[in-house]
Amino acid sequence: MRLSISGLFFLMVSATVAQASPVQTAVPQPGGVLPRDAATTTATSPETTTAPTTTTNDFEFHLSLSLDLPSNTCTPTIAPDKYGWVPASECDALYLYYPSFGAAVAVALIFGILTMAHFIQATMYKAGFAWVILMGVSWETVAYATRAFSTRNQQNDTIVTVAQMFILLAPLWVNAFDYMVLARMIHFFVPERRIGMFKPSSLAKIFVCLDFVSFIIQMIGGFMATGTDQQQMNGIHLYMGGIGIQEFFIVCFLVLAVQFQRLMLKLERAGRLPVEKQNWRRLLYALYGSLLAITVRIIYRLVEFSAGYGDSNPIPYHEWYMYVFDGIPMALAIVVWNFAPPGAVLQGPDAKMPSSGIGKWLFCNGCICCGGCCCRSCRKPGKSKRDMQRLPDHDAYEEDVPLHNREPSPYRDTYSVRR
Repeated sequence: MRLSISGLFFLMVSATVAQASPVQTAVPQPGGVLPRDAATTTATSPETTTAPTTTTNDFEFHLSLSLDLPSNTCTPTIAPDKYGWVPASECDALYLYYPSFGAAVAVALIFGILTMAHFIQATMYKAGFAWVILMGVSWETVAYATRAFSTRNQQNDTIVTVAQMFILLAPLWVNAFDYMVLARMIHFFVPERRIGMFKPSSLAKIFVCLDFVSFIIQMIGGFMATGTDQQQMNGIHLYMGGIGIQEFFIVCFLVLAVQFQRLMLKLERAGRLPVEKQNWRRLLYALYGSLLAITVRIIYRLVEFSAGYGDSNPIPYHEWYMYVFDGIPMALAIVVWNFAPPGAVLQGPDAKMPSSGIGKWLFCNGCICCGGCCCRSCRKPGKSKRDMQRLPDHDAYEEDVPLHNREPSPYRDTYSVRR
């Protein structure tokens, strides 16, 4: 039975009083006081604390207190093998199948090769914005390398969780790179340098920030999904909401991409595109292919989590689903940019797009909050230099003019006011 603190205190006092002054009548007493001849059964469990039995002339007092302590319900019945694997029916099973070490190593090598390829192309074409896709492909490499390590340590839930989190979150970097590429294409190919009301810098800022919001939601849901029972289900639902939001943003973005395509076709028919800017199709089709591959992966994850983990859903019990519908689509979403590198097309003066301010907002504001700044333009000496005024040409004096007859410097006045 469950007792509150006040009830427990009352029961102990009652038992003490009953022991000191036993009742002479055969009336059943509260608090576990039973007749001597009554049969008593004591259940022994880790959660039960049994007080000693006290015998008086007429009664036997038996006090049984349940503290309702948490107990470990996981009792493995099968010893793990040398890699820590146990059947899915066991409570300490982290994988619902026997994970393949060779498959994880092979996929990690593929993403590692793609990482090197993107790094070489970014260096060749001096495409600084390629750091975004480098983050995505390197996260995929770390994800499957960690997964390969976890197949040899299947009882280490930390390694398994890290691998799963990288697999779930790496596609968001590739998605953000797609947003940035279209913004740069609009700036480079469109004479007006805008699509409707969206300027390229604003377009990149809006969709990258929306992608970051989706990233946070999926990350929180992914961490919650590593819990147990209700927390795990809440995490799965939150993660599904995050990838649903991500797909909604992709659909909205595709509307702008189609509008860009229609505008480019109109410019071609009007003869307004120079010869060096007629290679826009290659980049746009690569963009479509990358977003399509990400969409396939999102649909797979929605189907996987929405069907639950019962016997009616075979996806969590077979490893090949993840490689076919997650690993391969993400490899395709990345490799299309190796065949159509944006840095090879977006060359020249028109390729330099004004900064969207995202990097400055993230890094400089964070540094200022920490008491400093890593950006030179945000430091105080830089600001004071911008306040300096250049002397006009007519303020130059000959050497024979005394100093006390010269006009004060505008910079000196500004400096005196500021001091």
